[in-house]
Amino acid sequence: MAFVYLFLFLFGLIVGSFLNVLVLRTSSGENLKGRSRCFSCLKKLSWLDLFPVVSFLSIRGRCRYCGSKISWQYPIVELMSGIIFVSVAWVMMPALPDLLGLVRYLLVVAFFSMLLAISVYDVRHKIIPDSFSIALFVFVAILEGIHIYEQWGFVGATWFSDVIAGVGAFSFFGGLWLASRGKWMGLGDAKIAISIGLLLGFPGVLFGLLISFWVGALYGLSMMALHRYSRKSEVPFAPFLAIGAYATFFIISTDALMVLYRYLGLYGV
Repeated sequence: MAFVYLFLFLFGLIVGSFLNVLVLRTSSGENLKGRSRCFSCLKKLSWLDLFPVVSFLSIRGRCRYCGSKISWQYPIVELMSGIIFVSVAWVMMPALPDLLGLVRYLLVVAFFSMLLAISVYDVRHKIIPDSFSIALFVFVAILEGIHIYEQWGFVGATWFSDVIAGVGAFSFFGGLWLASRGKWMGLGDAKIAISIGLLLGFPGVLFGLLISFWVGALYGLSMMALHRYSRKSEVPFAPFLAIGAYATFFIISTDALMVLYRYLGLYGV
């Protein structure tokens, strides 16, 4: 098992490196073809510069050709991607030997990897590309299709509540965007909220949104206390939606949510 987790972590690092390229080239209008290069001196990187995390540390965060600083975004995103691959495998491991379970795992890590790319792009540019939102929706739509296939004809199937959760999340954020004319919330947040709702279902989506708003509020207040933000500052919300979705996914997957339900006396338990 240790070897499997190590393999998934290393593969996650590689995916994280790709996510960095995806974010940077999308923002610059470039395609994904061609070798990576230094954005300062435009020198094409050698194979020694392409090892996730290791290359960054070996050259101490500077271009080996011109000495310009390299953003810490690169190793952070790579490490976070590696953590996603391992942590999702940890909660889904019992189902992985099954082919359908493996497909589901790949879709979930693809979903959270894209959500990571969306978060980074939103932090950098305060906008979410439609292509990213569409990819996120495609991953979760296929996942939901598998869910429907498995539950088709069963009494008490939960896939319909997932659809309601997705539509409800989109309507909530879309309503905030419409009412404030984009001042409170961006339409891009509504576009990814529908995918998060489909993944978490109901009432999981409520926990995800609560966590998102709590973490976002704490971050905003902290930045205001440090005089880095004012009340009029534009704060990217996609990272907080990602945190809420990720945390709630693990709460649901580890049955912690059901324990909470029983404690609160929900469902008559």
